[in-house]
Amino acid sequence: MLKHLIIHSNQLTQLPAKIHRLKHLKEFSVSGKQLDSLGEQISHLKDLSKIELSGNALRYIPVEFKNCIRKTKADLSNKLSQFPNALCALFDLKPLNLSGNSISEIIPGISDIKDLERLKLKKNKLSSFSNEINNGMPALVAKMKALQVLLLHHYHFDSFPEELCSLKCLKTRDISDNQIKNIPLQMSGLEVIKVLNTFDNGCFSSVQEQKVCDLMSVSQRALFSTIIGQQLKFQKENKYQEIPK
Repeated sequence: MLKHLIIHSNQLTQLPAKIHRLKHLKEFSVSGKQLDSLGEQISHLKDLSKIELSGNALRYIPVEFKNCIRKTKADLSNKLSQFPNALCALFDLKPLNLSGNSISEIIPGISDIKDLERLKLKKNKLSSFSNEINNGMPALVAKMKALQVLLLHHYHFDSFPEELCSLKCLKTRDISDNQIKNIPLQMSGLEVIKVLNTFDNGCFSSVQEQKVCDLMSVSQRALFSTIIGQQLKFQKENKYQEIPK
């Protein structure tokens, strides 16, 4: 029985009509820049745990997608204009990649994916970290306590919300290529963080730098060079290594 189906560099615009017969499929990967629809047959792949559809032309994820309840990994870097509602029912998702789409708003249901560990939202159309309304993006992401990786590269964010400092499991945070000028003092309480990429942002004030440093332990002060805009990685042995561009 077929469990892994990988189709790269193809001209598919939709899924094969008989794919629903692959009842035991666990991994499905399609790339080729042509796929623009999934269809309801995706709902029949109930054993699917890994789906990679990056680099295609999908603009919409059908509601039937939620029926693949065993999915633990989803890569949907496409041309989506909205956050797919169906993802909110996939409670076992660990990594979720939605980079390179045109998503402008995060929906409240994302916080239902409580075991999500990696969230990649780079290069979408999120316009602000604003939390002026209930269920704003920072408040929603802050509920995802299992998050270890959060990538929010290449927006025009001008502030960093304090809510995200409550993510105590977070090890990697990329807020590079924004317009952020201030980092909350609460950032100094993130004991497990290893990578904080603030490259290509605004300039942080020396006064704020000193305030944060005063709250840090000795080992954390070495990490602070990543907070003030350098592109460095803090490793367990307290050594630095450049992050490849």
